[in-house]
Formats: sequence, structure tokens, C-alpha cells
Amino acid sequence: MRVLLAAPPSPARLHNLVPLAWALRTAGHDVKIAGRTSFVDEILRTGCVAVDLGTSESAALTGFAELWGPDVVVSSPGAPAYGGDTVRVLGPLDEPGSSDADTTFDTVPPSLRDSSNVRPVRHVPYSGPVVVPEWLRRKARRSRVLLSLTDPTLAGPVFDAVGGLEAEVVWATDSSPAGVSMPPNVRLVDTAPPAALLPTCSAVIHDGDASLALAAATHGVPQLSLTETAIGARIAAVGAGLVGSAGGVAELAALSAAATALRDEIAGLPAPRELIGALTR
Repeated sequence: MRVLLAAPPSPARLHNLVPLAWALRTAGHDVKIAGRTSFVDEILRTGCVAVDLGTSESAALTGFAELWGPDVVVSSPGAPAYGGDTVRVLGPLDEPGSSDADTTFDTVPPSLRDSSNVRPVRHVPYSGPVVVPEWLRRKARRSRVLLSLTDPTLAGPVFDAVGGLEAEVVWATDSSPAGVSMPPNVRLVDTAPPAALLPTCSAVIHDGDASLALAAATHGVPQLSLTETAIGARIAAVGAGLVGSAGGVAELAALSAAATALRDEIAGLPAPRELIGALTR
């Protein structure tokens, strides 16, 4: 079977498609991922064959599909439009809404969605190639908290909140913000890849990263989102996380049971390889 995946210029949405692409390839199918010229290198980093659509993306996608003749076209919200039948795959950045797609799969579990007009599939976290850092190859002496901030101005309130924790707080950053006092249990590192780090964590603090939020849920890790997002609010609604100020970090330990239940729900959903039969119908 030939499968053409249409990727929008969003690493997070591309990464949400990659487990399905791998499942198809390991099952022996011919898979290509199409995207704009500036995104080709990102596609190649997934290990898949890329199709460069140039600047006229929708026209180029339709033209290549007519030439190559895929059995199915799979797309993600924001991908170039395709005139034929498509399968849509949603992720933590997306909302179901209306669509012209014939079938919609969703990597966000049903308990975190309001719509039943999708077919759930197990989320497999992927964020690109990862190297396990040397510091992570040693056993932690205490529990570990992953801190992920795109806005370094939030570091001050977070440091104030985590200073009293009996945990190592790991933050991948070049340097601590000027004028901010860093508590001794905060560790600055060059890299903290979630794929390698999350299985070792007891909690996650982030500022609204939807992909990290769903990855933490997949690992059963309680989380605190410092900014409100749709996925963060839904994780909080099922008791597996909090949304609000950094002071809530002290309450995360009490959310372990709900986080574990959410992890088990995700693990019980069909794996990407189980979708292959549905794609061929």
C-alpha cells in the first residue's frame, strides 16, 4: 500500500504523525511525507522519505498524488489541502471541529475530549532524535521534576515554589535569568529531552507546551501548567494536573492516582499499527 502523509510546517504536528508513519513502514508499506521546502529537513529527521512541495503546496500535493497514486492520503490540521479523500490525524494542538476528512483519528484520549466524532488511537510521544545525556545515565538520589519554560521570566516564581521540595528540579537552559536566586535543588543542564527524562520524573512543570503535556500524561506524570491551554485545562479537569501559579507544585504529589489512571487509559487505546487495517478499507 502507498500512503502519502501531508505535514503542516509544525514540528509538533509532524511528530504526531510519525508513529503512524513508522508503523506503516515496518508493516511493509511505502510511505512518504510531503511538506513545504523549508520543512523538508525536519521531515528527513524522522527517518522518512520527504516530498518537497515547493511554494505552491496544495497544487504540488495534488499533482504528486496524481502522479504517484497513493492508496490513502493522511493529513494533519494546517497541512496543504488535498482534493481527494483523506484521513485526518489530530493531536494535542488540535480540536475535532468539522472536517471534510473521511475518517478522523485522535491521539488525545477520549477523557480529554468533548467530541465523540473521532476514532481514538494511542499517543506515542515523539519529539525528534534524542541522545540520552550523560548526567541522566546515573541513578537519581531523590525524586525528579522536569521544568520546561519558554518564558524565562517565569523562573523566579517557580524557583520560589520549588525551593522547599525534596526533589531535584531539572531545567534545560543556557543560564539562569539575571537577578533571580536559584535554590540548591534546581539543576541547570544543556539538554533535557522529555523522551529520555519523563520516565524518571515524579512531576512536570511547564508553561503551556501541549505536546509535553500529553507526553507527561502518557507517562502518568502529574503536571502543573503555568498558562492555560485547552489540553492543560482538560488534564486538570480529570485530576491529573493543575493549571495556575507555581505555588500549586506542592499539590502535585496528590494527583498521582489520577495521572496513573490517565496513563492507563492511553495505554489501553489502539496502537498506531492497529490503524493500518482501517486505512486499507
